[in-house]
Amino acid sequence: MPMPRRFRRFVRPLSAEELAELTRTYKTSSDATLVRRCHAVLLSAEGKRVPEIARLLHVDQSSVHRWLDRFEAGGLAGLATEWGPGRTPRWDEEYEVLLVETVRHNPRWYGLEQSSWTCPLLAGYLAEQTGIAMSAERVRVLLHRHGIRLKQPTPVVHSRDPQYDPKGLGLR
Repeated sequence: MPMPRRFRRFVRPLSAEELAELTRTYKTSSDATLVRRCHAVLLSAEGKRVPEIARLLHVDQSSVHRWLDRFEAGGLAGLATEWGPGRTPRWDEEYEVLLVETVRHNPRWYGLEQSSWTCPLLAGYLAEQTGIAMSAERVRVLLHRHGIRLKQPTPVVHSRDPQYDPKGLGLR
């Protein structure tokens, strides 16, 4: 259980190596969150109090306390962002197999009127078949993962006019 924060809080004394590592990370890291956390620890090591650090960095005092706690528990590695597992995907391996098998056949094979697949058409068809609604962009990404890229169909104009081809050649 955390202690009340009514006392003056500073980070523990830093070794020369820790100070050098924090300074290097502060100056060179491309992770803005990590830079801000290093800055808070460095300011605390310089003797700045938590309310002042929070004001300078435009964050809440509880954030500064949490960062100092994390640094003291795990050093610089403790300041790194800890990502959660994220949301469970709506699709599974079975869906991907079905997607790849479906795209290998012409849409007419499945009773559709189109002669070639598009991502929105695939997404709609598979939503009807599986009950899993996916965006056209997600379908495109899943296909790309399997090395499949759908191309826009090029329209072909047909005419019953026997003079169609010669007429077209004369206009060009």
